[in-house]
Amino acid sequence: MVSKIKITLNFYSISSNFNDVLLKLCNKIVYSDESFYVNFDKSDTKKNVDKFLWISQRNNFLPHKTYGEKILKKDKIILFDGCYKKLQRNERFNTLIVSPCVKIKKFEIFKKFLIFSYTKQNLFNSKIKNDISKSNFIVNWYEELSPLKWKKI
Repeated sequence: MVSKIKITLNFYSISSNFNDVLLKLCNKIVYSDESFYVNFDKSDTKKNVDKFLWISQRNNFLPHKTYGEKILKKDKIILFDGCYKKLQRNERFNTLIVSPCVKIKKFEIFKKFLIFSYTKQNLFNSKIKNDISKSNFIVNWYEELSPLKWKKI
């Protein structure tokens, strides 16, 4: 019997600016063994975040690339805009970070999704969590209690 790998969905309700959350997350990614794509809805948003990640830290920069640039083995963070299903995905990249401006209709291709939404949008709740969990996904829900501090719900 072949067992299908369950996809993990991590939902994050945030009150902090997504750029700040992403910066903190990317600082951890750089020192991990994982590689991530970061999904934005528009090219302008991706370009703004790209610039933010290069200049936000004094005397330091956060290494990353945008989709279309040559990806090297050491690269761990790739920013792109549009539908993730249209990516020519690199097999090393098993996780998709979904910015609050992106809507995902179906969770597939990646092993793990980190889905961010602003708390004020109220897009995720216990009922939705239970419904998704019944669909053979591993579902986690985190809420930002104070700036960049999380509680699992």
